[in-house]
Amino acid sequence: MSLTVRPVAPDDAADLAELLNTVIAAGGTTALEEPFAPERLAETYLTGPDVHCCFVAEDEDGTLLGFQTLVQDPKLSDDIGDIATFAKVGGTQRGIGSALFAATCARAAELGLTAINATIRADNTGGLAFYDKQGFADHAVTEGVPLMDGTLVDRVHKRFALTALADAAAQAPAKRKLSVRFGGDDAPTLQKKGRGWEISESRLDALHERSREMRRNPTAAQIALAEALGGVETGGYTFKQQAVIGSAIVDFACKQLMLVIELEGDTDAAFTAARDKSLAEVGYRVERIAAAQVLADPAAAAQRVSDAMRACHTDRRAKRSAPRRAAPRSPRNH
Repeated sequence: MSLTVRPVAPDDAADLAELLNTVIAAGGTTALEEPFAPERLAETYLTGPDVHCCFVAEDEDGTLLGFQTLVQDPKLSDDIGDIATFAKVGGTQRGIGSALFAATCARAAELGLTAINATIRADNTGGLAFYDKQGFADHAVTEGVPLMDGTLVDRVHKRFALTALADAAAQAPAKRKLSVRFGGDDAPTLQKKGRGWEISESRLDALHERSREMRRNPTAAQIALAEALGGVETGGYTFKQQAVIGSAIVDFACKQLMLVIELEGDTDAAFTAARDKSLAEVGYRVERIAAAQVLADPAAAAQRVSDAMRACHTDRRAKRSAPRRAAPRSPRNH
């Protein structure tokens, strides 16, 4: 499915109100509990005077899939924007939130903001995981905020430092130089790649289209790590971003070394574990690094990747040099 991210338009208010009200009616763990009329939604989240920016995601048919808004909260300083993200019930796909955040992050930097705040219900595990994925760090907790039915639920406040992203870009080398190699041209080929996987043609085509869209809309942490890798030893090996491996789309993949780097966990821990197990079964090592750690110290994250690459290369060479056990000889008949 093709995904387009664009600034919100006044005509979007009615459709977005319907999308948001469906989310609210579904219950769950959204912080909003009362429905919005289009006019109130536009004033509060879309185009009102306190809105820094708002972006929508739509498919190739123009159907709105979600929106993300950045507003000025009076409880925050003027240089900090407050973010909220909403996706269509039953119509979510991986990458919508990340694509929206890439646009929001860029606009926030243009406006001179220094940080973005996200406030999430403590029982909203999906929302907490999403903002962790984008590189937000825990900032504070407001305990015991009552819902309309009187239930007390904590609010978790997370912060994304725009200055960290700017510093990472400023410190990145102008040109990547990868002159040091760990070894020769002995990189193995992936046997179960491309259409060799047991996946339908339509599903595989959709995965590759989705991966291309995600490469066009990388997260801030992905940008920072990609740039920082230019300053460490990678032995001549390269990574592909948003690579398709089987039915998975991974953040970075070095197929020569059979190494996957993931900067963000999925919202479902069981799904993440199952996917890692599937990758391991076909020979991939999965290295996970918190997005917040990448943004806090891109160079250290890149060095961790380099160390993982060296370990993979060393393991491969050790296996190749291990003596093979000779097959037993059959006794001769004289």
